Amino acid sequence: MLPLAAALLLAAGPATSQVADLLTASSDAPAGGPRAVAASAPLLGVRYRLGPLGEGHGPDPDPRFRLDAFDCVTFVETAMALGAGRSEEEVRRALDDIRYGQAVDLADRDHEVLSQWIPRNVEKGWVRPISRELAGDAAVEAATVYDRARWARLARLGRGLPGVPGDLLPVGRFATEVVPPSALAAVEPRLPDGAVVWVVREERLDQVTRVTHGGLVVVKQGRRWVRHANSTPGRMRVVEEPLALFVEHQRKASARPLTGLAFFAVPDSRARLAALPPLAP
Repeated sequence: MLPLAAALLLAAGPATSQVADLLTASSDAPAGGPRAVAASAPLLGVRYRLGPLGEGHGPDPDPRFRLDAFDCVTFVETAMALGAGRSEEEVRRALDDIRYGQAVDLADRDHEVLSQWIPRNVEKGWVRPISRELAGDAAVEAATVYDRARWARLARLGRGLPGVPGDLLPVGRFATEVVPPSALAAVEPRLPDGAVVWVVREERLDQVTRVTHGGLVVVKQGRRWVRHANSTPGRMRVVEEPLALFVEHQRKASARPLTGLAFFAVPDSRARLAALPPLAP
């Protein structure tokens, strides 16, 4: 059963009224991470669906914006957009900028987190890496290298980035700072409200990515929780759980060893949003 707030949200009518309700409920929170937390709170209980967003046409005709289904990445992206926008048009414009490089096109979407989502959104100012700032020398670098040969091998395995032409696949060395599980207890009290957290695992050349999950840090009564779209059978919905429990669940979710968590602050990006062109059709 959906929590009451989510049930009321989904019964509220068109997306415009739903967004207005979310923005009104979060209007007192500072823009950026804190407002993303406040605006996304009524989304607890909304169902999980893999790949719920698309371009609204073409190879992936799923809508560019929705509030009735999320996977882990689209939940993070939507929460961030809600943390910046003051209207549905602004939220949609922010979401497009967070999800794509330059054009709203499947080939230019931020499919892979380490090589596309993180560097692009750091450059745009939507997020700021804070793992090293929080953990100091305990932080470790998690890197991956993509070359044409690796993408070719992944394609033969039936993996890769569907719809992305070969010349647009990310190539090079990509890295981010990660807080290992052993350092999380010391870091937890300083995690900011609304920080984005990405789950980073051991590198495997036969896998597309090291990043297997993501969520939003929520500060409640001094404790740190993670709000995320959960794909676990029986819990396929937006949930939140204490950080330590989230980490334990991630340890058990895969036989692939957990390298740690990569944390990113979500700053006030209203200046970025104001400079964006009108919403593309």
